[in-house]
Order: sequence, then C-alpha cells, then structure tokens
Amino acid sequence: MSISLEPSSTALLRFGDESLDLVELSRLLHAIGQTPRVGSAARALGLSYRAAWGKLVRAERLLGVPLVDRVKGHGSRLTDAGAALAAAGRRFERDAARRLEAPTHAFGEALAALLGPREPVLRMAASHDLLLQAVLADGGDARWSVRFVGSERALEAFSAGDAELAGFHLPEPLPPASERPAVFADPRCFAEAVMRREQGLIVARGNPRRVKDVADLARSGLRFVNRQRGAGTRAWFDRLLRERGLSAAQIAGYEREEFTHYAVAASVAAGLADAGFGLRAAALQLDLGFVPIGTERYFVAGARGLRAQPPVRALLQELRFRASRTPGYARCRP
Repeated sequence: MSISLEPSSTALLRFGDESLDLVELSRLLHAIGQTPRVGSAARALGLSYRAAWGKLVRAERLLGVPLVDRVKGHGSRLTDAGAALAAAGRRFERDAARRLEAPTHAFGEALAALLGPREPVLRMAASHDLLLQAVLADGGDARWSVRFVGSERALEAFSAGDAELAGFHLPEPLPPASERPAVFADPRCFAEAVMRREQGLIVARGNPRRVKDVADLARSGLRFVNRQRGAGTRAWFDRLLRERGLSAAQIAGYEREEFTHYAVAASVAAGLADAGFGLRAAALQLDLGFVPIGTERYFVAGARGLRAQPPVRALLQELRFRASRTPGYARCRP
C-alpha cells in the first residue's frame, strides 16, 4: 500500500447557512483572466461550462459585487474586484503550500507510525517525475511515504535524515565532479542514474507562437509558466537564461509557478500560458507541441546498504523498465 499525503489549503467565507470556497473561486477567476472564454477556463479546471457559470453567479450573489463582465462578441473579462480576488487567491495558495510542507511531512510520519510497523516504510523526497509518481502509486512490497519537492530540497531532506531516498536530476553533459551534489562523493551513499529525460519548451500543438528557443520567451506578448523555486528544472532554465544574456524580468510569467511537469503542461493546454519548460512526456500526455532543449539524468540516492533491499531494487528496476518504453525517456543502465 502506498502512502501519499496531499495537503489542501482552503478558505471558506460563511454567509449564515451558506459558504463560499474562496480558493476554488479564485482559481476559476484566474483561469478566466488568462483566457476570455469561460468554456476554456472551465475545461482547464475540470468543470462544465454550466457549472463554471453557476459558481460565478452564486459568488456574485453572495458577495454583492460583479466579478466578471460579459462582453458581447469578446467573451468575458474580470472586473477589478474579480482580478483582486484572483490575485489574492494565487498568493494564498502559493504561501500556504510553502508553509504546509514541513507540517505535512510531520503529519505523514505520524500517520505512517499509526498504520503499524508490519511492513517497511521507506521515506522518499524526490523531484517530480511522471514515471516515479506512477511506480510509487502502484506500491509493491513496501509502503512508501513520498514527498515531491525540488531536487535541492530532496537532497537536503536526505542529508538531514528526513528521507531514506532522494530523487534528483542533473542536465547533460553532467557538471564536473567538483560541482555535483555532495552525495556523489560520500562513500556511505549510492547515487544511481536510472533514466534519461528529454526537457524543452512545452507549447501549444502546432507551435502557433513559433517558439524555437528559450530566447524567444523574451518576445513581447508571450506568456511563460515556470516551475517552483528549488526545482532542478527551474535551475536549468535559469542557467539557460544566463547563457543567452537574458534576465528573469524579461520573461512575462517567470514568477508564475507550478509544482509538477504535468501542471506546467496543463497550463499551456488550457491557454493560460504560451510556453513552459518541462518534460517531453508531459507535453505528449496532453497532445501539445514540444521544442527540445536538452536531456538530463534522473538519479536515485540513498544509503549504500539500502541499495540491496528488495523494495529499492524493485523501484530502480521498474523505473528503468518504464523509461525504456515511454516516449521522452530512455533507461540508464546500472
């Protein structure tokens, strides 16, 4: 059985017997602010067109202010009140996710202890990966307590003893030994490359904005969606900007953060961004365009003695197996 604890931050505004979920509302308003078509915004959030309008009408009734202007022939646009609520909701979710990370981990450890010691519990902190997420969800012969964080935080968690395994990635060609994470030089640890992943620019199908390189992201009117601070993908993207003489301030949307490759691809699919930096496999899942930039190796690290344990051996073997059969991936031999 796999254990995966996912925190959820909510903000309910109560009106007598009725309540309004401000986080859900702000997500809908943010989506409408990015695309004038309510239907497109609704699909991005997994809602029907009717359900989206129903939520808007109800929110306007309870709040007593218009949130969306209906412009005939031009879709819909946010009012000042709607835009302010959308921005406040994004800030709330971003801040809440960061502040909940540590207590969520503590909660997960407590729950794992309550569920009993009959099966081994392996704690893993890892940079997000589509195949790793799928393998761990399947479980196998061990219970996993998994946190998807950036590569930097995954290695920090392992170093601090907060995780038995760390998953992280490095771009190819690999940096010189002196610039690699300390785990590579620690004789008590193993750091094993299990798969290669292709990274690049995720764009709309057909690449209508004609994005061909990271430098194109500085073009006026082009909207970008980024990964969160501490993610290895974001560190790679920042290096690409420096190599091209660009600054973050030149990229519209640089501060907009998503925490998984799939979320980046979903933002592009929903029309909320024109491009994002992420995995080819994520683009393929949503039938999007992809501009290849480079490849990287995904590593799993842990205590050397743990490498021989059946659950760890099974994890590495299954990752290699799936990588050999998934477009956008390739296996790394032991």
